[in-house]
Amino acid sequence: MRLALALVALGFASSARADEPEKLIPASTQLFVRWDGISAHEAAYKKSVLGAVMAGPTGDSVREALKKLPKQLGGALLAEPLLNGKPPAELKADLADLKSAEKLIELLTDKGVIVAAEVREPRPTLKGVAGALGGLLGGRAPGAEAVIPDAQVFVLVPHAGDRAEALFGTLRLVARQSDAKLDAFEHAGRKGFRVQLPKDGPVEPNLAWWTDGGHFVLYVGTRKPREVIDEMQAAKKTGGVTANPLYKRAAGLGKFESITRGYADTGALVGLLKSLAGPFVPGLRERLDANGISNFKAVVFSSGFDGKESRALYELDAPGERKGVAKVLKKEPLGLADLPPLPSDVSRFSALRVDAPAAYDAALGIIEFASLNEQFGPEDGKKPVAQQIQERKDFMRREVDKFLGISVGDDLLPHLGDKFVMYQSPTEGLSVFGTVFCVSVKDAAKVWSATARIQGALEGVANGPIKVKKRVVRGVETREFHSRGFGVVTPTYAIVGDWLVIGGNPQLVQGLILRHKGELPKWKPDDATAKRLAGMEPGCGLQYCDPRGTASNLCTIGPLFLGLVGNLAGRFGSGEEDFEPIDVGIIPNAHELTRHLFPNLTVTRDDGKTIRIEVNESFSLPLEVVGVEPLAFGLATIFIR
Repeated sequence: MRLALALVALGFASSARADEPEKLIPASTQLFVRWDGISAHEAAYKKSVLGAVMAGPTGDSVREALKKLPKQLGGALLAEPLLNGKPPAELKADLADLKSAEKLIELLTDKGVIVAAEVREPRPTLKGVAGALGGLLGGRAPGAEAVIPDAQVFVLVPHAGDRAEALFGTLRLVARQSDAKLDAFEHAGRKGFRVQLPKDGPVEPNLAWWTDGGHFVLYVGTRKPREVIDEMQAAKKTGGVTANPLYKRAAGLGKFESITRGYADTGALVGLLKSLAGPFVPGLRERLDANGISNFKAVVFSSGFDGKESRALYELDAPGERKGVAKVLKKEPLGLADLPPLPSDVSRFSALRVDAPAAYDAALGIIEFASLNEQFGPEDGKKPVAQQIQERKDFMRREVDKFLGISVGDDLLPHLGDKFVMYQSPTEGLSVFGTVFCVSVKDAAKVWSATARIQGALEGVANGPIKVKKRVVRGVETREFHSRGFGVVTPTYAIVGDWLVIGGNPQLVQGLILRHKGELPKWKPDDATAKRLAGMEPGCGLQYCDPRGTASNLCTIGPLFLGLVGNLAGRFGSGEEDFEPIDVGIIPNAHELTRHLFPNLTVTRDDGKTIRIEVNESFSLPLEVVGVEPLAFGLATIFIR
């Protein structure tokens, strides 16, 4: 009896596995991302900070804002077209699809979504080969269609079932608003719609959607939907993308409950770029190798929840001898003791061990690559490509040295250390204007001498005369650069202990000096943050960001910004009866939102084969890493006015 029950259970399990939507996607897929949605991880979601935020007034505000979208969309799709005389039958179809679209967000949060993409080399066909041979015999080169690769992008909603109408209706609605023509089609038992897209070039694009085994499939690519459906059925028999080693690796990545996972087969993509574009772009292969782009073979990631924390792990494979950008990182661990004295209220900082000469060489390599079609002067087409690249970089080195008035490779880089730190403090500076850059130094006297000779270059940047003001703060000399060309900032630098410190105004540098002298308190992590850091293996990079500052700024400036937008919109109304105020009240209270948040931590490690980035955070907010949200609001306000 037990054996029979076990066999039945095994049968159900096998059936469930056979129904995986990933099996519809080819194993050769180069980009894959799956988000499971919320329902599959509801318990973990409720324990997380995101769950706590959404369970309170902030969540109520988000849900209220989402409810307003269909109403606003309905006015644009129904009321205005009715006044403009749109046929009742079309309005009725729009109304039906609008009701379906209202259920879209609920469906996606319940079932999740999969995105996959692949680019393949052009497929030879008998017709194409015959045409190419005929053209060559007639003295004509093959057409562009002979070298354009196959490309396909899939968006799948797993187990959408009868609820797929929310997706069908949304897409029909969008298609009608863009005046695109839809054709219903059926193939191999799958029913769907295909959008007639204009042929703009040698290849006709395809956009279609259908359901397969209860899964919704949206396809965009160069092949006909019927061919894609046939390939999906063949892939299903061999396991599809679940047979890809990178997929298997992503599925087991991280010691937390994974919500989102995926990979990018960068090695295959770079190889494809070399084979397809290499023959038409001289030196492309060599530049991809020299700049270290070829070093990165794969990116695998997973993110999810672990109690209150949101966790993520990214792995970038870079085995073998590294070059260019792949050579910039140093493997030695970096801890809190390696940081300069940070402000007690530091809101964010990023620290990284960097090979300064390698970083400079990589920057020159990227500029040389980006300037591929420009002639620098030393080029000689008869020389090997690698030698041409080196000579172009040497030319740039000489030009930089001439501009700065020093030999960067001899007078500066050898005397710099390997620690780079940037930080912000809300007390010391406003948003990005308060960013401080620190670079460790090995020989302070030589670095000070080199930087003192760069004044002429700064005058060129400022496009005007510069007055240098020297100031001594607690025995440390600072240099301030005053010029109308610098606008609202006054670049200032000093060497404080073992650090070259650069800030946008004198107060930033003065603050670090006073902390170095012990006259101002220094930052240290609170007990909870220190405990979390202790649980993360040290690495060559460390990032700290307190999202409470960004959240407070958004909640504080948001009502003013929306109020300004509402007043501006009211000026263009025909009367008071047309005035529809923007609901400023949906923006949450800053204290209510920030009480759930705690600092975000990121550690970067490199073992020489794989670069691992571990993220341990409460909640990520827009632009929080650089802290430019107040600046963004200010620019938006100026633009509106």
